[in-house]
Amino acid sequence: MEQHPRRQELLRLTTPMTWLGTRGARREGFDALGHAVDVVATAAGQAGGLLTAPGLSLGGSAAPLDGDTHWLETADPVEQEVLCNLLRRHSPLLIAIAGRGSFVPGGRRDRIGSRWLADSHEHLAARFLASVTERHLYRVQAELRRRDGISHLDRMDVAPVMGNGAVLVRCLDAQTSLAETRAHVLLLSALALRARSMVQEGRREGPAPQELLEENRARAISDGLRAGLAEEKRPRERERDRGRRDQQARDATSYERRIPARQAVRTLLDDLVPEFSRLDATAEEILPLLCLVELPGGQPLRAQDLLTRSAGSGRALPQAVRAALTDPRPGGPLLDAVLAEYPGSGQLMLKVWREALEGGLSPRARRDRDRPPARSGSRPGQRRGGRTGDRRGRPAGPAKGGKQQ
Repeated sequence: MEQHPRRQELLRLTTPMTWLGTRGARREGFDALGHAVDVVATAAGQAGGLLTAPGLSLGGSAAPLDGDTHWLETADPVEQEVLCNLLRRHSPLLIAIAGRGSFVPGGRRDRIGSRWLADSHEHLAARFLASVTERHLYRVQAELRRRDGISHLDRMDVAPVMGNGAVLVRCLDAQTSLAETRAHVLLLSALALRARSMVQEGRREGPAPQELLEENRARAISDGLRAGLAEEKRPRERERDRGRRDQQARDATSYERRIPARQAVRTLLDDLVPEFSRLDATAEEILPLLCLVELPGGQPLRAQDLLTRSAGSGRALPQAVRAALTDPRPGGPLLDAVLAEYPGSGQLMLKVWREALEGGLSPRARRDRDRPPARSGSRPGQRRGGRTGDRRGRPAGPAKGGKQQ
């Protein structure tokens, strides 16, 4: 435990670089972290203080807001470069997943995506890195200093750590439960495994346009999972727009297609099932991610929502805060709430994802694999109830939801 380097009123818990690639390692790591937070809560109580959750306003005081900082170790400079650029592309989704506003017990909730990032003057959108050599990174720093007045790479959402091959991720809001932090660790670890696979296959992450990234980042900070995220046009659409005479009209429609952030998160989770499986992740461990996109009714459920309910129902809010921040179980109190509120659909959701993680195929990919073949006598590429092939009757290609590695 140490004092926050820039905010003297906050204490910060740090852990050394730790292997978290197995269930046993994660259990040990989060048991220790939960015990450390419990010690802090006890010491605060003895001193007349109170452990509060990030974003929770008590007694009219300002809500303490900060972020969870993660370091991911890589095997070599090439993997470090690929991981930086992969996380850069997904950084708006990471912000939407982890972002939160401030909230008051029994009061109205701040609907902003990330109050912490919205008010921060110490964050820059990540830049594409063609290399992570010191010479190239010095040029990146010089450009940041010239254009933005900031000369430190670690002010970016995602940055390489010079000298030790790690990648710094600092765009995730501090969480109100240990279970959510655990789920985010697994999400980042899965992306790190994806980067390692890309390097082994000889692939790199392309340079997504900075303008597009910053637009989506701003939308995620403002609206969170409610945001509509712009997508690059497909090659055919770009070719169509090249014929426009008006350059301004071409620029205005560069990223006209938008998808809901929740849909993009759902697609990302599907796509990372092989990596989650390699990490031996359980459905309970990633439950805080599933609760954003899988619950009936379309409304995400977070640990923060449980705290506001605790205050409204007369339960002791400090006890609920302490339980959420110290409970090291996969899913934590959020798991209990899901099974209580959605006894049927909650169990079904966990069952579907357990099977997906055991087999290494996303639920969508498993449905496509198990889909019965076309009935005898049907034309190729056609099933009862509608076409599945292209206009010439050729069978459709494989579903995009699953990728086996």
